[in-house]
Amino acid sequence: MLKNLIIICFFLFPANGIAQVMDTIDLRPLYHGRMGGFSVYQFKTDSYVRYNVDHCRKRLSPCSTFKIPNSLIGLETGIVPDSGFVIQYDSLMHPRDAEMLKLEPFKHWFQDLSLKMAFQYSCVWYYQELARRIGHERMAKYVGLLEYGNRDISGGDDTFWLCGSIQISINEQIEFLKKLYSHRLNGISDKSVNTVKDIMLVESTPQYTLYGKSGSGDCVDGKWLAWYVGFVEAGPETSVFAMNIIVDNFDELKNNFRIELTKNVLKELKIIN
Repeated sequence: MLKNLIIICFFLFPANGIAQVMDTIDLRPLYHGRMGGFSVYQFKTDSYVRYNVDHCRKRLSPCSTFKIPNSLIGLETGIVPDSGFVIQYDSLMHPRDAEMLKLEPFKHWFQDLSLKMAFQYSCVWYYQELARRIGHERMAKYVGLLEYGNRDISGGDDTFWLCGSIQISINEQIEFLKKLYSHRLNGISDKSVNTVKDIMLVESTPQYTLYGKSGSGDCVDGKWLAWYVGFVEAGPETSVFAMNIIVDNFDELKNNFRIELTKNVLKELKIIN
């Protein structure tokens, strides 16, 4: 628990001219001196809480959090009919790696995978193949419709989200997820949204249900950028969250570090118990 919780209230004025509350929170004790940011949006109060406001505006690679829009686009274009759609593993294109076979979640990659399994294991090769099947033209169209970050997919049809050309801020992740949860994404059907919500499910307890997606990569001057984004349902209330943190190496992200940090913040804000 944070001993010195500091919240300062501001007001935002979006395009509709209706004031929204934006509070700030001091999460430095949880971030232990690392660079990063955190934002939470609560539907019930139409309000935001942010840590490190300037950083929340900074665009960075989405890394594997792009698997959320990639899944939506795959479903909407019919490339994948449902979450059970299997793509066969190709051992010539993606040889088994002895070190990866020792580690979670990588050890699960070297097999045929469904969309749901590939999402849960954050399998890179599956989503690269999905992106190739979608194709550049359709991908560009839907990334534009989704208003996702800087919308730049020029960095290679199967690599643009892997420390590549497309970038998105914490604030933009929040707005994207708000539209996803509310079924207000341009060009995306309710069926596709419901399927993606289902594969985003991480944890269900009597008190709350957590949905999320992690992402990481050595994208920032030799250091690791790590994301966790999603939403949490607690009784009648739903909150959307997005965070990132920059760490020295991937080992710092073990033991569900990002998920636990997120849950600690949600507890501090009394969103979950």
